[in-house]
Amino acid sequence: MKELKNWFLKNIDIKLLSLFLAIILWLYIASGENPIVDNFIDVSLIQNNLSEDLVIKEFPTNVSMGIKGPKNIINNISSHQISGTVNFSEINKEGLYKLKVEVVAPKGTQITRIIPPEIKVEVEKVLTKEIEVEYSLIGVPEKGYSLTDEPQFNPPKVKVIGAQSVLENIKQIICAIDISGIKEDLSRKLTVKAVDVNGNEIKEVKIEPDIVGVSISLTRGYPEKQLTVKPKIIGKPAPGYHISEILSDPDDIKIFGNYSKISNIEFLETIAIDVSGITKTLSVKVPPALEEGLNIVEGEVELIEVTIQVKEAIIQKILKNISVVPQNFSPFVPYEIKPKVVDITAEGKNMLVDKLQAEDVKVYVKFTDDFRKEQKVKVQVDLPEGISLIKIEPEEVTVLIGK
Repeated sequence: MKELKNWFLKNIDIKLLSLFLAIILWLYIASGENPIVDNFIDVSLIQNNLSEDLVIKEFPTNVSMGIKGPKNIINNISSHQISGTVNFSEINKEGLYKLKVEVVAPKGTQITRIIPPEIKVEVEKVLTKEIEVEYSLIGVPEKGYSLTDEPQFNPPKVKVIGAQSVLENIKQIICAIDISGIKEDLSRKLTVKAVDVNGNEIKEVKIEPDIVGVSISLTRGYPEKQLTVKPKIIGKPAPGYHISEILSDPDDIKIFGNYSKISNIEFLETIAIDVSGITKTLSVKVPPALEEGLNIVEGEVELIEVTIQVKEAIIQKILKNISVVPQNFSPFVPYEIKPKVVDITAEGKNMLVDKLQAEDVKVYVKFTDDFRKEQKVKVQVDLPEGISLIKIEPEEVTVLIGK
């Protein structure tokens, strides 16, 4: 033991210097094989400490992060190992906020940059809305069977929880019910979902409960329904004409069919009737347009007589700056009319009024017999036959005698 100690202490200064040089040499070699490098990584973004009565309208999924460190560490870092956080602990009401993105660097590395360093977020209040459950039916029951009534739900309404802007987009809470081939009463528990006006599911809400009980009762035979006939018109009458009245005989028909189809029909439409270019009354017999699975009750008329009445359009026309002339006035007496022109509005059938010009109109005044030097006189108008006068502006003019 003493010999070992003497050996260790002998030339201690040279031994320490050698150890120091060896360490320097190792660090030099190690740094050449594992240099310091920079890299960019996309990291996921998460939210922290958001109040339960608030919700974020839109939140970015990730940010880009610049990181610096030894090559062997940087190359082994995965984006799944790091996440950026946004702290909402100081947010207690709805509004638009700019918040800092925070990222913790892995051991042995340094964060050089975060893009973006801050994010803008809109925070909304979480609202609760009670909405009635509606349904869509898939398929039809076994032939000869039909629903006796609409499906019944338990509960009939559900609570929908979410941001106000999301709740406003909900058109309905829908339950899809497959009744294909059933021939007895049905009782099931089915999932409901929120959908928008286009039928797309809205997933950014919470529905309580999201599973409801559904009961469907069946009966043999098919329900009947009395429906108003609504002729389907396509095209337009000739220019200057319009449809004044549409009549159908009969004006209602009784049909029968599967409940899942007949329950949603509000009227009975005919096949299309083309009125393109017509100038007089058109009368045709057409069948109703019935969806497959619907039929006309025996004894009902199967062809509907549709009468489409057309009239020439009545239009108005304004003629401006038409000169006012005296009628039955001596050419030897000087006079002056103020104003000298008026505007008139005429009305009549399109074909007549459309061709009406200023020269077709006579605008005049008649003087009183007392020959006062200044008098107010009503303006009078003569129009072609079939055209009526609606308005004169002005209705009176001033006549100055002896001017």
